[in-house]
Amino acid sequence: MTDIIIHGLSFSPYARSVAMVLEIKGLPYRHRSIDLRPIPGGLGSSEHRELHPFGRVPILDDGGFLIYETQAILRYLDARYPDVPLQPGDPRALGRMSQAMGILDCYLFTQSVRPIGAERVVRPVLMGVAPDEAVVTAALPATQICVDALDRILGNDPFFAGEALSLADLMLAPQIHLLTPAPEFRAMLQETRLAAWLERMLALPCMVATLVAELKLPASLYDLEAA
Repeated sequence: MTDIIIHGLSFSPYARSVAMVLEIKGLPYRHRSIDLRPIPGGLGSSEHRELHPFGRVPILDDGGFLIYETQAILRYLDARYPDVPLQPGDPRALGRMSQAMGILDCYLFTQSVRPIGAERVVRPVLMGVAPDEAVVTAALPATQICVDALDRILGNDPFFAGEALSLADLMLAPQIHLLTPAPEFRAMLQETRLAAWLERMLALPCMVATLVAELKLPASLYDLEAA
């Protein structure tokens, strides 16, 4: 079997999406952590930029074939290892999947996951630093727009592309899971069909297997009923 390596940060929701796809497809893989500190091989270092010229994560190494950008990685894996397909054949379902993935990359991550996740999870839990409440407050209007848009795309279906699990679900679930410790976000989620969708996702073995130790926070933080 080809040696598959995920280069990245262990708590990155994007890296978790890659791991989830590999779990579903039954492919063995390993993580190679990139250090957050400004050291050789650390995040943004020359060694890191040899793998990813923009200094981001994750990067996939599939037996010497390097590819970065999570959407590209997931689509590559689904084409390279087609057992258990994760992209719908129906054009409209494919469009819904791609639209949801685009909302994540263009809006939800930059406007919500990055600021709120940093202040509600990364800084207090991983760094022991008090959150900046102004940053969280400023991110809430854009977050509400993203939540409403995703709720409309999901509709009454169990998954974003319809009846079957797709790459959209596997990209969005780790990001939304990372945000649930924020009470402001939990309150938004509880008013939508995304809450039931997240519960379905959290029950999947691929999500259970990829929850890293750093983010095994108290269960109360993830309790949607506590919003």
